[in-house]
Amino acid sequence: MGRCFLPPIRPVLPRKGLVRNIIERSIPLRTRTSFLPFVSIRSSNILPQRFFATFLSPGGDADSDSCNVQNFIKAWNETIVTYITDIEGDKAYLDRYVHRSRVLAFREKNSSTGGSNSSSSGNTYDDDDLPYDQYIDFTDPRALLVFGGDIWDKGGHDLYTIRQLNDLKRRYPDRVVFILGNRDVNKLRILQEIGLQEPPPPHPGLTWFKGTGRVGDPLSNLPSQSSVERLKWILGQTMGSPDAFSHRKQELEWEKTIRRRSDDDPIARTMTPVTDQDVVESYRQSCHPNGELGQFLSDAKFICRLGPLVFVHGSLPLIEEEVTKKYQRGLSVWDDLTALMPWIPKGETAQQHGVTTIDEWMIALNNFCHEKVEDWKADIIRIEKNDGIDDSVEPIWAHLAGYQDSYTDLVQYGMGMLPNRRKNPTVVYSTLTPGGMPHSFYPDSTEAYPIVQATKEFFDRASVQVLLAGHKPQGDIPSAIRVDESQWVILADTSYSSETTWHHYENDDGTSLSSSLSSEKRTNLGRGSSTSFRGEVAISEVLIHLGNFGSSLESLMYHGVLSDGTEYETLNFVHHDGQDTTTTTTTIIGQAAPDHLVPSEEDSPHEGRWWTKTIFKDGSILFYAGDGFHIWNLLLTNNNNNNKKKEAEKDSETTTTTTKTTLS
Repeated sequence: MGRCFLPPIRPVLPRKGLVRNIIERSIPLRTRTSFLPFVSIRSSNILPQRFFATFLSPGGDADSDSCNVQNFIKAWNETIVTYITDIEGDKAYLDRYVHRSRVLAFREKNSSTGGSNSSSSGNTYDDDDLPYDQYIDFTDPRALLVFGGDIWDKGGHDLYTIRQLNDLKRRYPDRVVFILGNRDVNKLRILQEIGLQEPPPPHPGLTWFKGTGRVGDPLSNLPSQSSVERLKWILGQTMGSPDAFSHRKQELEWEKTIRRRSDDDPIARTMTPVTDQDVVESYRQSCHPNGELGQFLSDAKFICRLGPLVFVHGSLPLIEEEVTKKYQRGLSVWDDLTALMPWIPKGETAQQHGVTTIDEWMIALNNFCHEKVEDWKADIIRIEKNDGIDDSVEPIWAHLAGYQDSYTDLVQYGMGMLPNRRKNPTVVYSTLTPGGMPHSFYPDSTEAYPIVQATKEFFDRASVQVLLAGHKPQGDIPSAIRVDESQWVILADTSYSSETTWHHYENDDGTSLSSSLSSEKRTNLGRGSSTSFRGEVAISEVLIHLGNFGSSLESLMYHGVLSDGTEYETLNFVHHDGQDTTTTTTTIIGQAAPDHLVPSEEDSPHEGRWWTKTIFKDGSILFYAGDGFHIWNLLLTNNNNNNKKKEAEKDSETTTTTTKTTLS
C-alpha cells in the first residue's frame, strides 16, 4: 500500500450493487517522509505541500474514495466546493438548493442532456434506486459537493433525499463527500432494537431513562413488544423525531403514485394503502447494509480535509474543562491526543495507536469510522446466517451505552454525553455556539478563553484556513467566526430558518443608528406549508474556490434567499479587511458587533451582545443574536444605497406619470 500517486485520468465506471465494500486505511507513516518545505499561511494563502499531498482527505490508499477526491482536485487549477448540511429529509429544501446552486442542476430523465438512463457523467442510474423524474447533476466540471451530515428525520422525504445524494455519489465518486452526523449514526440502533424480522427482540430499556418512569425505563416501563410501537418510540422518544414515522408512511404513499406510472411494477399498481407494518419494513430495508442508509454510511466519514478546508458535522471535540486543565499544566490538548480518541480502550494512549499529530488523528478518526461500519455489516451478516435471529448474549447497546468495542461505538461517538453524564469529546455533537452564540469568542470572554486558544492552535498546527460545520441551527443564513485574519469557522445549519426573527431598531428620536447606516424593517415569511422548520423560501449555498490545484483559498462566500424572501450574496471573506469605505466603520465578519452600530443590551431582545454575521455585496451588514434555537437578525443598510434606490423609484414614478400624461 503506497503513496497516493496521481494516475492518468480515467472515466469513472459505475459501481455495481448498493454496498461498496471498501475500507479506508491510513497511509503508512513511511510514505509521509518526503515533503516540501513549510510555507506560512500568514504570508500566503497557499497550503503547505506536505499537507496537501497526503491529507487532502484523511484515510485511504490509492484505491480509496479519499484518493479519488484528491486526484480530482489536483487535476484542476481551480476547484469549486459547494457545501450543504443538515438537510434532514427535507425534499423542498434540497430542491431549492439545487435550483439555486451555481454548480448543480436537476436533469430530467430521458432528456437530451444525458440520454436514456444516463447522466452527463456518462454513468447510468437504476430506476429502482432512483424512481423519480429528475436527478442531480453537476453543471461545472471543476465542482465538487460536500454534504455535512444529518440526512434524515424531519423533512418528510428521507428516502428521496438520501437516494438523490447516493445516486450523485455513485456517478461521481471523486466529486462527492459525505460527513456523518448524529442523525446518521444513531440509525445503527434501528435493526438492533426492532430486529431483522418479526417478532422484535426483547428490549431491556435505555440507561438514560433509568428512574424516569418513562417508556423505556429499565426499572419500571419497558418498551412495547410491537415492532410498530417500538419503532415509533425509538424515533419519537429517543431520536428527537416525533413525526418521522408518519412522514415515512406519507412518503411511501407518495412513492406508490410515482411507481404506478410503470406498467412493469405490479406492486405499485395495487391500490392497497400503506400500513404501519409497511413503515417498519421500510426502515428495516433502508437501515440495512444493503439499503440506502447502509450505502450512505459506507461512503461517509467523520472528518474530511480538502486542502485548506476541514469539514465536520459539529465542531472540534474540545471540552472546556479538559482544555483548561491542559493549559494550567502548560500543555495543549493537541500535544497528547488521547483525550480526543474516546473509543480507544481505557489505559491506552494515542501514541500507542501511532497518533501524535492532528493529521494522524484525523486519519485515525476516519479509520475508526470505517472499521465500525464494516463491523456492523459483519454483524448483520452473522444474524442473517442464523435465520434472522440474534443469539448474542450481549444486551442491546442502549441498555448500557458507552464505548463497548463494538460497531455501536459509532452511536456513542455521535452523542453529546457519556453514560456517566460527562461530555463526550466528539466532532459530531460538539458546537462553538452552545447557547446560540459564539460566547467563547467575545473579546471580553476570559472564562472560555482556552477554547479559543485551542481552536487557534488547531488552525495553526494543521495549517487550516476554514472549518465548516453544521449541527447547531444558525437562523436563516450561515454564521461565521473569524479565528484570525485568514482563518474562519463557518456554521451552516439553517434548519430553523422559519423561526428567525427580524429585529428593527432606531434611536429614541426616530433617527438612524448612524449617519450612513439605518436599520431596515423586514418580516420572516414563516413556516408556510413546509414540513420542517426551514419554511418555504430560505436557502443558502456556501461556495468556496480553491486555486493552485487545491492548495490555496481564493474565495469564500455564500448566496441564496433570506427568510423574508429577499435574495442575497455576501462579500468574499478572503478579501474582506473589515474597512467599509462608505461608512468609515471597521466591521469585521465573524466578530462581535461594534457597540455603536447595534442596540444596547437594554434595547435588545436577548441578553448579551450582537455578532457580525456577514456583510452583503451591497454594503449592508447583518448582525445577529441568539438564544438556543431562536435567532434575531438585525440588518443595517447603507443610506447612500437607500437614497439611490429611492431616487431611482422616484425617477421611475416620474417617467410613468409623464408617459400617462402624454398618452392622455
